[in-house]
Amino acid sequence: MADSFGLMFKAGDDDRVVLDSEFARLVVLYKGRYVGTEESGNSSSTYFPAPITTQEQPLVFIRPDSAAGIIGMSSLQIFGSPGNWTGFRVRIFNMYTIKPVGRWFVANFVAMPLATYGMRLRDASGNVIFDSGTPSAQFVRSSNTWTYAGSGTTPTGLPITYFNSQFDLSEDEYMLINNLSMGAVTIAAGTASRQIDVMWNYPSRILTLAMTAYQNAIVTGVTVMTGKIIQ
Repeated sequence: MADSFGLMFKAGDDDRVVLDSEFARLVVLYKGRYVGTEESGNSSSTYFPAPITTQEQPLVFIRPDSAAGIIGMSSLQIFGSPGNWTGFRVRIFNMYTIKPVGRWFVANFVAMPLATYGMRLRDASGNVIFDSGTPSAQFVRSSNTWTYAGSGTTPTGLPITYFNSQFDLSEDEYMLINNLSMGAVTIAAGTASRQIDVMWNYPSRILTLAMTAYQNAIVTGVTVMTGKIIQ
C-alpha cells in the first residue's frame, strides 16, 4: 500500500487494497492449453507467444484436465533465463499416470500496455504497473501439510519417498509449478537436493509428492500454492 501520493482502490468488503499506484499487482501475461508434444505425448513443452523479459522468473500455473485416474505432473521445468523466459515443461511420472493435458497461465508483477481504452498506471521510472486490458491473478490458498506414504527405489537405483496431501482444485483454480520445479531440501534427512515429482489422484483428490535423492526423506516442507485469473 502506498504511503505517498497516487491512486488506490480498496475492496468494499474488507478494506483490502486491490490496486495501488506505487506497486504492481500480479497480472496474467499469457494463457492457453498444454498438451503432450514429445515422447509420444508423454511430455509437454509449451512456449510463450513471446519471451518474458523480466529478471525474476515469471510464475507459471497449470490446471490439469479432470480425469478418471492419476495425473502425472513431473519433470517440471521453467525454460529460459533472466531477461528471456520462454516456456515450461510438464511430463508424466510413469507409464501408469495420465499424459499431460490441461490449461495454463503465466503471470508476473508487471503489466503489458494492451488496452486501447481504459486506464493505465506507470511507476516513477515509467514502467507500466497496471493496464485495464490485462487480466490480473491472485493466490487463492497454500498448503504444506503432508503425510509420509512410503518409500522405494527408482529404476536407476535411487531412493524415492512419497508424501500425500488432500488436494482439490476448482475448475477455475490452477497450481503454481515454479517451486515444484526446483530441487528441495527435506528436514531431518541431510542437506542433499531432491528432485520433486508430482501426481494427482483426481478421483480420490490426493496429491502425491515423489522425492528422489541419494538418501530417503523423512518429512518435507514443500508448499503447494494455487491461484486463479481475475477478469
